[in-house]
Amino acid sequence: MNLLKDGDDRNAFNELYVRYWKVIYDIGFKKLHNAQLAEDLVHDLFVDIWNKRQEITIHSTFIGYFHTMLKNRLIDQSRKNAFQLQVQQDILERTSANENQFFDAVASDDIEKQLMAEVENLPSDMKKIFLLSRQEHLSTIEIAQKLSLSPQTVKNQISNAIRRLRLKELHL
Repeated sequence: MNLLKDGDDRNAFNELYVRYWKVIYDIGFKKLHNAQLAEDLVHDLFVDIWNKRQEITIHSTFIGYFHTMLKNRLIDQSRKNAFQLQVQQDILERTSANENQFFDAVASDDIEKQLMAEVENLPSDMKKIFLLSRQEHLSTIEIAQKLSLSPQTVKNQISNAIRRLRLKELHL
């Protein structure tokens, strides 16, 4: 390591690479079960060793040092995978919710159009009472006062309108 640290000796680095690459790769592959990911991880590890060669102090063996570096990278990779999985799950949930909202809106719009088409077919007085009830949200008494009808007549007209619409298979 001193040759690598003091003299920027590429031969020393190449020797470390040749000697330890396969061992570190095998450990990474056993943990990741993914050859490409294990290879990338080991290559990144050696790039970091070269880039930080001036700062590295090894208190144990090279293989122990490499193993510790690999273990830390595997932990980072696991966290990264968990985060990516969570992001994907969030995207799926949002997409599903948005799709459901879209389909609910379309279905609601379609039902509304069907309802209004059927309301147009109601007798004119019944239609007027039904629309005052459902669109203007007037109470039975308010409609009765506005149209000079008895509250019971208004109730009957609304009930008849709902019955007719239900017969057309609309759900109110």
